[in-house]
Amino acid sequence: MRRPWEWLCPLVLLVAPAMAQNVPPPLKDWQDWVLHDVPEHACPVLSSVGGTTLQHECAWPGRLTLDAGKDGARFGLDVHVDGRSWIALPGDARNWPQQVSANGKPMIVLDHEGVPSLQLEPGDYALHGTLPWDNRPARLQVPASIGLVSLTLDGSPVARIERNDAQLTLGEAAEAQRAADALSVRVFRRLHDGLPSDLQTQLQFNVTGSSREQVLGPVLPPGFVATFIDGGLPARLESDGRLRVQLRPGQWTINLGARGTEVPKQIKLTPPGAPWPAQEIWSYADEPSLRSTRVDGQPVDAGQADVPAEWADFPAYALDADHGLAIEQGTRNGEGGQGDQLALHRQLWMDFEGKGFTAADFLTGTLRRSQRLDVAAPWQLQNASQPDRPLLVTENGHGRRGVELRDAKLQLTAGLRLPERGNAPSGGWMLPLESIDTTLHLPYGYRLIGAAGADRSPDSWIAQWSLLDLFVVALIALLAGRMLGWPWALLALGFLALAQHEQGAPRWTLALAFALALLMRALPDGKLRLASRIGAVAVLVLAVLWSLPFAASQMEYALHPQLEQGRMFSSISSEAREVAPPQVVNMVEEASTNAIAPAQVPMAAPALPPPPAPAADMMAGSRADYAPKVAQKARATGSLEAITVTGTAINVGQEPDSRSVIQAGQGTPDWDVGNNYRLGWSGPITAEQTTRLVIAPAWLVRLLRVVMLALLLVMLGKLAARLLPTLQGSWRSWRMHGGATALLLLALLPHGVHAQTTPNEAMLTQLRSRLTEVPTCAPDCAAVAQAAFQANGDQVMVDMEMHAGASIAVPLPLGGPSLLIQSVSVDGKDATLMRNADGLLVKLDRGVHRVSLRYGAAATDVGTLHFPLRPQHVVFSGNGWKADGMADGRLLGDSLTFNRVRAAVDGTTPAGATQAFPPYVKLTRILVLGNEWTVRNVVERIAPSEGGFSLDLPLLPGEHPLGDDARVHDGRIGITFNASEASKSWNSRLERSDALALTAPGLGERAETWVLQSSPMWHLEAKGLPSSQDEQGLRYQPLPGESLHVAVTQPKAAAGDSLAFDQVEVDSHAGDRTTETLLTLKARSTRGGEHVIGLPKGAELLEAKRDEAPLSLAIRDDKISLPLLPGTHVYTLRLREPEGVSFAVRTPEFSLNAPAANIQLRHALPESRWVLWTWGPSVGPAVLYWSQLLVLLLAAWLLARYAPTPLRFHAWLLLGLGFSAFAWGAYALVVVWLILLGWRARFVLPERYGIGFNLTQAALAAVTLVAIAVLISAVPKGLLGLPDMHVAGYDSTAWQLNWFADQTDNALPQAGVFSVSLWVYKIAMLLWALWLANALIGWLRWGFEAWSHGGYWRARKPKVVEPPVVPDVAE
Repeated sequence: MRRPWEWLCPLVLLVAPAMAQNVPPPLKDWQDWVLHDVPEHACPVLSSVGGTTLQHECAWPGRLTLDAGKDGARFGLDVHVDGRSWIALPGDARNWPQQVSANGKPMIVLDHEGVPSLQLEPGDYALHGTLPWDNRPARLQVPASIGLVSLTLDGSPVARIERNDAQLTLGEAAEAQRAADALSVRVFRRLHDGLPSDLQTQLQFNVTGSSREQVLGPVLPPGFVATFIDGGLPARLESDGRLRVQLRPGQWTINLGARGTEVPKQIKLTPPGAPWPAQEIWSYADEPSLRSTRVDGQPVDAGQADVPAEWADFPAYALDADHGLAIEQGTRNGEGGQGDQLALHRQLWMDFEGKGFTAADFLTGTLRRSQRLDVAAPWQLQNASQPDRPLLVTENGHGRRGVELRDAKLQLTAGLRLPERGNAPSGGWMLPLESIDTTLHLPYGYRLIGAAGADRSPDSWIAQWSLLDLFVVALIALLAGRMLGWPWALLALGFLALAQHEQGAPRWTLALAFALALLMRALPDGKLRLASRIGAVAVLVLAVLWSLPFAASQMEYALHPQLEQGRMFSSISSEAREVAPPQVVNMVEEASTNAIAPAQVPMAAPALPPPPAPAADMMAGSRADYAPKVAQKARATGSLEAITVTGTAINVGQEPDSRSVIQAGQGTPDWDVGNNYRLGWSGPITAEQTTRLVIAPAWLVRLLRVVMLALLLVMLGKLAARLLPTLQGSWRSWRMHGGATALLLLALLPHGVHAQTTPNEAMLTQLRSRLTEVPTCAPDCAAVAQAAFQANGDQVMVDMEMHAGASIAVPLPLGGPSLLIQSVSVDGKDATLMRNADGLLVKLDRGVHRVSLRYGAAATDVGTLHFPLRPQHVVFSGNGWKADGMADGRLLGDSLTFNRVRAAVDGTTPAGATQAFPPYVKLTRILVLGNEWTVRNVVERIAPSEGGFSLDLPLLPGEHPLGDDARVHDGRIGITFNASEASKSWNSRLERSDALALTAPGLGERAETWVLQSSPMWHLEAKGLPSSQDEQGLRYQPLPGESLHVAVTQPKAAAGDSLAFDQVEVDSHAGDRTTETLLTLKARSTRGGEHVIGLPKGAELLEAKRDEAPLSLAIRDDKISLPLLPGTHVYTLRLREPEGVSFAVRTPEFSLNAPAANIQLRHALPESRWVLWTWGPSVGPAVLYWSQLLVLLLAAWLLARYAPTPLRFHAWLLLGLGFSAFAWGAYALVVVWLILLGWRARFVLPERYGIGFNLTQAALAAVTLVAIAVLISAVPKGLLGLPDMHVAGYDSTAWQLNWFADQTDNALPQAGVFSVSLWVYKIAMLLWALWLANALIGWLRWGFEAWSHGGYWRARKPKVVEPPVVPDVAE
């Protein structure tokens, strides 16, 4: 497919980045629209150091020609523009450019960001203008973005241009008159403590007069030996310690490195005399990784003393003949200071049986002193791991379980077991902890009363009480005592205490009812007393209504704790497709030991945290500027490749004992029912600190719920008796009728378990992103294939072959003030240039180009070119110059230094700075104690910084170097450094022993560092030296003559198995003749092999998978063997059993022969079954119908005895049974209808209430019609519908039953269900419908008689009109 830039290139200058695909024709007209706010899209991208693209460059102000005179200046500027841009012009507000034209056309010059500028569209421009002035300024503002400047002053060209940022000096600096020979020397030193100590000396020369030779010194104080010398002047150290230097006029710096031959304690100076200064400035840098020091001397301010900038952060001291430097040693690294700092995050699960606890601990922090973590009894460590690496649990000499640790930065995941409740150590670990944050997960029905010993338990029952709660409870109890008597206050106190943290408890309504009742009793007879009585009764009714749902839910929780609201359990069904591929960790693939007998270890670790960042390179120096010459050569030549093997050494040191089984523990619980409690401890928490969790068991909580409801019922009854005194005489009748009403309401309470158009914005945004995307070659769009350097006289020329993968801005080599760039050409033509903060940039189109640069070097003898893009191949030719920083046609770094070669007076070449320094190395012995004991020896060059040398180093007792090229003689090994090598190494085999002994040599011979890396299979006890622990192991930095003694023992591995199942799911689907089961196992194994599990008898394997990949397995003797791999994997087995659905059905029986956790059982029944009862683990479905049936029996008995109807007990019961399977509300409506008719038959309103009687009759008639409609509709509902047995719990339904078990050691728990065919239900409903039809005829006959008793309607009586009085005739 043709890319757009391939045909856009001829039209514009490599417009923008390459597009991912051609623009569709309907969108071509929209390109300018979407790019309106992105004018830089057509500009080349900027290639920064390292080749990464950062931004676009659109304006290229190339060469500025400036002809300055006394009255003004004329300037010309060549500009190339790729995108609409502002171009800054020379000048400022005092010297504003005039008569500015572009390609002969006058231009508008505006003030843009305080600079005279003009705005140009894409194209090439030749700008001209004038800068008038009356007096020529000393400096003129010239934009820093202009690439090159050519200056003519009063008609004479200026060879050396002086530009400081945006300031151009108008004129060449006049050369100072040659003065008499003079020399000023300043001495700055930096002493860095270490093994050996490092002394860096900087000599600053200010030379005037003629070139000459000078001998200075001795330049080093006693106790130091030189390691390197470099600088801007040829110099060498004589055998007597004096410095011979070739001086020439100017300011120069010479750096001298030296090492200490002993541990620095006292520094005294004896100045050698003039021109050496009488006072030196010393800076001191301590080495905390070795020791702490206190320095006594004459302090000075580093800033005022002009200390070199790189040493300005160190304390400075003035040393002379009378004032020296005293260094007093404090503590060694590893002595005193901070200890181990650990924080514990714990998830704690209580067993469903309530016997013990399982913990998943995550320990983080730093181990500075300890390499072993033990667990305190009665806690039991089951398994442990670090990121991507399981650990072997071992027992120490005291029988405590623990793990050997080798990482200073701790990220330990561990599984622990607390087998019983009671007092236990708070942390469980034998090290002090900074903090403990625990989440306690309790099963359904349990409650945390308090946590004795914990600093924080905000969710416990006791901690949730506040002073306000206590006041409110006491106040309500006081009101109850004043109203009902003080014994009732105790009952109220008991109810309020039990209901305090229960949602929906009627506390405030009860308190208000007591308050109004007391007010009623205190008021005299009258309207206020009547109003208070009415209010108290109304509030009491409200309290009763509020109590009904509360009582219903509390009774449900008492009967079925699993119905408490909580979060869903986790499942691996969604995780099965997200399992990571097996990770290569230190595991051994062999047969699992639990293939026959079940494991006895009962815990598993939670999911591993993200792995820590990779450990730093072991040989990285502790000081960035230590031996700078060596470091530069090492980076340039890549000769440190041998040191990278250190990473492998660490892995070997962490390897476990292959003969021991790394424990997997038990499956890790991850259930969460919402019954969680936070616990916290603030540090330090010692191993002796204990905690006792006071937990109310489920049976007690269920009993207390019933007691709470009983207390509530008694109080409500007593308060009602006081408020309604007319009922006190008929207390038995009120009690029975009120109880019947309450039970009926409880029973009838509903259960809750149940043509071209404008492209849309998104398309335009996508078009814009495609048009402005970076080139496909980014971030590697530029490279320098080769560079040829030619130095001759006062000119340095560079010809580079540059390859550009897109239109790009490439940074050019920087020469600094010593090498001034004079011209740049690309393919023989003037280059398009600009400057930015990174330097001078050249614009290159896509392709291969020849870039030629010319630098002026008239006033320098040393010049350095820094290459942002390093050439792949370099060639140098010079006449009177030599190049440093290249070898074998390659740059050793990112810079190339040119040194002018000047002839001596006699015509010979003066001696250079190259000289031989005595060899000195630093030896690091890395002892790796694993299944095999080895020694990794790394020798680092300290002196000389370049060149080759050989030396012999002693071997350890029992050390045998490996390899045929090892030169061993008399217990020493010969080492040879080539010129380009910064380090050498060799590997050795070390004989095993119970003890190791090492002694440090004097610093005059070499410096040694010892590192101990031991596998967790070994336990080390070291004496004699303080140590520091880091990612590499135990590091020892001995002073001369110090010794280390290490006792090595092998702890005994704790008993445990290598396999655990973190989650198990059993999904069974029962059919008429067969049952299909899907078994899903999340297995965590520390080693591979075969593992046998038991299957149901007669099971047939349909499918087997591991991580969604098919497996070829077979069943033999009702067993199947799983091919295990190290790590965590998901196995799925699809089975078929020959047994179908029946009256009693159980979930399949599986024997895992390994501990398992988070077991989920699911059993699906066909909708043709009527579920009667279920059993299985405590967290599972509950058939609530039978508990409701008990309430129905009691309600039927009460209705038969007290309801004003002719219905007997069996009629009420049959009526309720028919409705109970699908509609309790309909049953309630029919009951209310029958009771209303009974009351109508007993009570007839007097004749004077005619309208009320008629309204009552009409209402009864309406209720009768509704009740008849409900009864009639109940028949098809019962015959055609499905029964509702109110199955609830763990998201179960009547045909999808779910159970959950927290753990098992071997066989999976089984669950089951009793069910019958749905035809049984339909036949029963048919019989019930026939009975209902027959009974309804009799109820309607009785109902009509009751409704018409005393008349069924009362006509309105006519008004009697009295005749007018007739007057007497006689009157």
